[in-house]
Amino acid sequence: MKLTKPLLWVAISFVLAACASPRPTPPTGEPPAASKDAEAEVRSLVESFGKQLQTVSLQSPTASEDMRGEYSPFVTPELLEEWMNHPLEAPGRIVSSPWPDRIEVSAVTEESSTKYLVTGDIMEVTSMELMNGGAADQIPVSITVEQIQGKWLISEYEQKRQ
Repeated sequence: MKLTKPLLWVAISFVLAACASPRPTPPTGEPPAASKDAEAEVRSLVESFGKQLQTVSLQSPTASEDMRGEYSPFVTPELLEEWMNHPLEAPGRIVSSPWPDRIEVSAVTEESSTKYLVTGDIMEVTSMELMNGGAADQIPVSITVEQIQGKWLISEYEQKRQ
């Protein structure tokens, strides 16, 4: 009986310790993992969209339909409709050279858990830059990305026109 009581107290101590609330960890300045994952998804969406810009010639008679095919996985239906109604105000290829090659993201800022602001530059190239690297021109862009029904989509897009 004397041996049982100390074992019982040890067992109770372990149970109480396991049930105690964990000690708070000091903040590290790092965003939560979910926020990092969302930021990476948003960055990837914008970069993938940037690669599609060269596929849509804005002066083509089929520009609106081309946008529907190329841009719909990346943008909200409302933004796509706006661009299709005004193709020359949409992002895409305006002339044969230089053409938009990609979007280089410079910053991704969380505005809420479902909304991010992305800033960067459209990098335009010619055949010379394709061979030697670099960019013929850079066009600043500001892009709002929102999570809509569980999917990240571009809801606002603004670029500095030349």
